[in-house]
Amino acid sequence: MRFPWFFPRFRAWLYYKRRQKPDTRRGARRARQERKLAGRRSVILAFIRQTRLFIAIMLGYFLQVTFVSTAGDYLGATPMLTLAVTAVVTVCYGRLQAFWCGAVYGCLLELLLPGVPLLNLFVYPASALFWSVPFADKSAKQLEYERGVGKAGINRSPILRTLLCAALNSATYEAVNIVYIYLRESILLPMYFTRGLRNVFITVLLTALIIFPLRRFFGYRFQWPRRESAPPPQPYRT
Repeated sequence: MRFPWFFPRFRAWLYYKRRQKPDTRRGARRARQERKLAGRRSVILAFIRQTRLFIAIMLGYFLQVTFVSTAGDYLGATPMLTLAVTAVVTVCYGRLQAFWCGAVYGCLLELLLPGVPLLNLFVYPASALFWSVPFADKSAKQLEYERGVGKAGINRSPILRTLLCAALNSATYEAVNIVYIYLRESILLPMYFTRGLRNVFITVLLTALIIFPLRRFFGYRFQWPRRESAPPPQPYRT
């Protein structure tokens, strides 16, 4: 009688299973269960993270078109809560999410609050993507490369990066707006520049107000950077 080709392999596998200790079997089974739980946990955490991002983007838009725009009429300026949220998202989530945040805000403002034609649609995503390059968190490979070429190789303070990102995003928006005014009217009055600077300043203040609760909502905690103390000097030996 001729046995199938898989019979010797099956006998070898069965022999190995019988020789295997029960503790080893339970350890392998536990490791598989832990891997499955870790995969499910990572998927759930990623879904929660993206859901929080979506809620923050939508809440920032609704507050911009209702409360912040009304308050801007009394302040004599236009604080941009959408740019403040974009700056926080840039530092917390990175370049890709910053671009999508700017694209969503640009589309919503262009469709529902039309002003200068195509200004919001192009400036928001382009500015968010451009300023996310210097202000987003650097990856581990980038930090390792910077350390290899003699640079510091660290991520600077997230609070300072967020405020600078909001200031430059707002300054870019105001600069493009002034260029539109110049192309349409060909006369630039000083009040346009003073109003633009006032808008940038109020946007930075608004960013400073929302940065801590919004980072907390995203799951980040602020910690002061700790500097590693230098090792004690070694005694000189002759």
